[in-house]
Amino acid sequence: MAKSYGQSNQYFLNLFQANRDKGIDAIYLAHKDYFINYLAQFYNRYEELEELYCDAVLVLNEKLISPSFQLTCSIQVYLNAIGRNQVFKRIKNPPIEMPWPENFTCEDWLQDVEFDGISEREYEIFRRLFQQMAEAKSKCYQIFQLFYYQELPMWEIAIELGYSSEANARNQKYQCLVRLREKIYKILKSNK
Repeated sequence: MAKSYGQSNQYFLNLFQANRDKGIDAIYLAHKDYFINYLAQFYNRYEELEELYCDAVLVLNEKLISPSFQLTCSIQVYLNAIGRNQVFKRIKNPPIEMPWPENFTCEDWLQDVEFDGISEREYEIFRRLFQQMAEAKSKCYQIFQLFYYQELPMWEIAIELGYSSEANARNQKYQCLVRLREKIYKILKSNK
């Protein structure tokens, strides 16, 4: 007998109803690898695929909270469909590359940022990593530049960088901060 969608989803749906955070974490971990591998055949920007996966999980989370939502396929198929649609939108209308002000460096606005509670060594590592992000024109650098330097609201950053919602832009900013912090601590650890 074939497994129905209800049966394959039931564990995750029960966990989500009992504890939303644990449920969405379990969904996130269980379906991520397949999602990334599936969409990699259409779109080869791995960093963006992770971002798209976060977006898809956020959409699913919002839908699962709604009492009127009825999931009619497997969670994996639902997430893949959201991701595939987003990939095709990005292929059709790629996000606009933001022009940087001429001779702009992160030093221009890092001087105005308060760095209370960190050592000079930590600041130097941060500055170096941040400069590398600037030179690579990474998505994280764009978010930081728009949020901290230009002081744009998250909804405007979402539009500017092509995110599907303000929540997705906010989540990406958080992920960028986490990665930056991890890199700083890794360098600090290796230099001891």
